Amino acid sequence: MTGLRLLALPVVSLLGLSFAAAAEKSVAERYDLNHNGYIDEGEEMHVLALHYASPVLRAYDVAPTDGKLSKNEIQAIYDTAESRLSDNESVQATLGPLLDKLSRAHGRLPIKDANIDFTGIDAAIEVGEKDLEPECSVKQRLFLRRDKVDMSLYDNTLGAEQSKGASIRVNHDYVLGQTTATIDAATAVVLFRNACPDPGTQDITKGFVAGYSLAAYSDLAGEFGTGNRDLKSNAEIGLDGQLQIQGGPFRYTYVTAGAYYLTDFHGEASGYGFQATVQPYDERYHLGITRKDNPYLSWYVTPILRIDSVQVNDGGFTGLADDTQYLWLGGDFELTAFLYPEKFGHRFYVKANANLYWDALGDRFVDQYGAGLFYNVDPAGNTSVSTEYVYGTDRKKLRHEDKVTVNFNVKY
Repeated sequence: MTGLRLLALPVVSLLGLSFAAAAEKSVAERYDLNHNGYIDEGEEMHVLALHYASPVLRAYDVAPTDGKLSKNEIQAIYDTAESRLSDNESVQATLGPLLDKLSRAHGRLPIKDANIDFTGIDAAIEVGEKDLEPECSVKQRLFLRRDKVDMSLYDNTLGAEQSKGASIRVNHDYVLGQTTATIDAATAVVLFRNACPDPGTQDITKGFVAGYSLAAYSDLAGEFGTGNRDLKSNAEIGLDGQLQIQGGPFRYTYVTAGAYYLTDFHGEASGYGFQATVQPYDERYHLGITRKDNPYLSWYVTPILRIDSVQVNDGGFTGLADDTQYLWLGGDFELTAFLYPEKFGHRFYVKANANLYWDALGDRFVDQYGAGLFYNVDPAGNTSVSTEYVYGTDRKKLRHEDKVTVNFNVKY
């Protein structure tokens, strides 16, 4: 039963989805899309002009700011409109008399008697634009991805359309009567963050802490099945605290530290660990975000340097040794490239990764490499199909792999 509860974590996390509109940033931060400290001619000026022309677009085009409204942003407009029905005096002043007429007419009023007047609402939009904007609100809270590499930023969110999705592959051996599920899924729920940091008078050349967040996460990887006790799996459940450092050598640097409990899909393994990561994020150098400077190919690299200290009490089905401590030093390095972005946006992309780690206590080196071709089925990137190749040894299971997979992926 413990194993089944672990497998249900991604599904349970989906029940926590809630959508909220995000808030306006300062002009310099909001429209500096390439993070160079200037408002540039072209896309940045065009988005600014669109926002000037449309207060509604300006209020809700926030995740990301791109001059368009995503599904979540449209939902935020609807949610705000619903709240205004009872809380806003301008709405009540305009609709109150109409509701009274409807009541007296037994719920059915001829069009000629309606006399609908939007003057008061239009004036409220023009004069009090802030009335449209919800309070400084949270960004994305729930993440569902393939692994923690693609949900490493809790503030400057890496979009689902750029990520590997969680995948579950089911195989059934009719000869042996065994069913095996291979699961790769990581979820995170941001518990709190400062959603609207104010840099104030800080010196950006020296760097300063501009944001923080705390997230609970689970990271599941491995196989689970019936009739076969040789399947390896790894499950981490823990907390991540993250600092966002603005300025210095990079536009942003994210520093994460956290602790986790280690087990397997059967719940038989036990252990605990602590890990810390450092990740730069700077569009100027194609780090963590892509520059839209090429109609045929856009790309970026995600480098995450990591220290992972693990104490294994019972290795269970993880592939790790009993009563052993590991101290992994290294990092995950991933290249993402979008094919013909001018035409397809983020629908077609390729990923290549190298995970390189040295165990300072056991004096061993493990490396794992992968490459894949991905296609987002829907424009938002919540579902995708992929074909991928993996070669090498995963430090979490210490098992060599050489495989090609075809996957259907779900992500948020």
